[in-house]
Amino acid sequence: MKIATILAALCTPLALASCATTSTVTETTVAQPSPADVVAARQAAFNLTASTFGSMRGAVESGADVKPLTFGARGLNRWAQALPAMFPADTQLPESRAKPTVWADRAGFEARAAAFQAATAKLLAAAQAGDKAAFGAAYKDVGGTCGACHSGYRAEDAH
Repeated sequence: MKIATILAALCTPLALASCATTSTVTETTVAQPSPADVVAARQAAFNLTASTFGSMRGAVESGADVKPLTFGARGLNRWAQALPAMFPADTQLPESRAKPTVWADRAGFEARAAAFQAATAKLLAAAQAGDKAAFGAAYKDVGGTCGACHSGYRAEDAH
């Protein structure tokens, strides 16, 4: 029994040392999105925005309960907050509909994006409160801010 204890005492540090030298720690690297990936992501987000915003129209026109639109309004607001960062300098690609003015007039672009964010924040607050009148007014404002940005910073669809 004494020999087994001694062997265990001697072998345990050797076994641990063996594990430490034979195992390797690998670092996981997360690939950064390519400029084309960023363009594709923002185009998908714009499509989702148009779909979400368009689906709210019926409720606005019919005077329906707007509380169920909170989830969509929250999504629009989150996209509005992320939008400027989705236009880094290296994403002015042929498949993008962004005009060069996005980068040449960055302050103007960011001001329009901030107006969109403020309008979507009002839309979200009105949906959460269930305030149909405020939601209708905010809905109109969101549409206006979308159009204002698109007129100066988005090229027409060539398709």
